[in-house]
Amino acid sequence: MSETTTLSQPDVDLDKTGPAECAHIVDQRDPANDITTAIVEGREVTALCGYRWIPYREPKGRPVCESCVEAYGKIQR
Repeated sequence: MSETTTLSQPDVDLDKTGPAECAHIVDQRDPANDITTAIVEGREVTALCGYRWIPYREPKGRPVCESCVEAYGKIQR
C-alpha cells in the first residue's frame, strides 16, 4: 500500500507585486485604450489582464504583469 503525504503549505513562490505596482500591457488596437489620449484626457484604460487604471507616467523600472504577458502570448498566436 502506498502512503500519501499532504502539504500544509504549497511550495510555490507567488509574485507579491500588486496590480498598481506592475507595468501592464494594453491592446492598442482598441481605440478606447489609446495611452496617449488617456493620459491627456485623464481617461481609464483596460490592461489585457483586466486591470483598469488612469495612466499618468511611464512604467519603466516596474515588473511586467505576468497575466498581461500570458494574455499577450495568446493574442500573438
